[in-house]
Amino acid sequence: MLRSRVMGLLLTLTLPLVAASEDPWPDPGPPSSRDLFPLNLVPLTYRPVGAETVGQGQWRFAFQMTRSNTFEFSDLIKDRLRRDTSGRFSVDQPGAETFAASLPNEPLIYFFDAEIQRTELSFRYGLTPDTDVALTLGWQSLDGGFMDGLIEGVHRLGFEQAGREAIVRDQLTAAIIQKGQVVYFSQTAVRLHPVDPVLAVIHRFHEGPTLTVSFLGALQVPATRFAGQFRSDWDASAGLTFQWRPIGQQAVNGGAAYLRRGLKGGDGLNPFLIKDQIAGHLGWEWRGWSRVRPFLVLLYHDALTSQGPGATLDKPSVIHDLGMHVRLGSRTVMTFSYINNITNNENTADMGLALRLAVRP
Repeated sequence: MLRSRVMGLLLTLTLPLVAASEDPWPDPGPPSSRDLFPLNLVPLTYRPVGAETVGQGQWRFAFQMTRSNTFEFSDLIKDRLRRDTSGRFSVDQPGAETFAASLPNEPLIYFFDAEIQRTELSFRYGLTPDTDVALTLGWQSLDGGFMDGLIEGVHRLGFEQAGREAIVRDQLTAAIIQKGQVVYFSQTAVRLHPVDPVLAVIHRFHEGPTLTVSFLGALQVPATRFAGQFRSDWDASAGLTFQWRPIGQQAVNGGAAYLRRGLKGGDGLNPFLIKDQIAGHLGWEWRGWSRVRPFLVLLYHDALTSQGPGATLDKPSVIHDLGMHVRLGSRTVMTFSYINNITNNENTADMGLALRLAVRP
């Protein structure tokens, strides 16, 4: 009798979440996945964007928080990483300068140990039935964070990451070495630093029963400076985005774009050798339930810089975004994301969590 009552209660609680719904969804589009690797914090970075337009005179507002842990460094540092007598090594600037002096010919060596939180406000408005304009504003913070212990525990399950357990936990360090010189070193937390606004246009040029295809263009306005000296270079991108709705309660989202990226500041034009990129995404979403839509998105970037194998920044990367959209009401959707790298983890952030609230009229 008790078992029957428990099963009945569970069914009562879960059926509203998974049952088919006749009410239209306030579609938030694909998750706005982002790789928060430190070299991606200033220039324009590819983000998945929905191909469906919001409708003439209609709008969609989104608030997103992404927090990501990064512990990545060049192979040359990995090869020489040492421990002190306590088993944990604390990085400092004199040690970085000594290390830099031993490698006078390397064009770029980096060490990043930080947690980064980026908060964004996005607004999308339908100018015509087929054309939307969008604006994204935001700010970001960098500190030592709190996720190092959790990630070390995960890595002990069989995904070892060289050096993590040799460095003091929850420490913020960003160091960049070029030609034997430390050109940037910081262990100072950054709080709520504004980021450059991004303007975008989405134009739908094909709408069929199962396929929607749109043009996507974006422009990042260099309105801010990171660390008082680095800024983007009027970065821009152009590409295509699509949504395919095959038979059944599912959707496939995808897209690709060319990004013109640059960086100004420091000792001259384009410090850190940032290069243009080709990037894209491919994602799957299940739409058969009333209040929950699980998804998986793969995000591809080609090389971050033109640097050679000493820093592993000249290789492409793939990250995944695994999560779900949860409908909170007739106009509101909350999105939960777990973001992690799949290939070449030396040039991407390690693990990230994102929370996004999207509202439509």
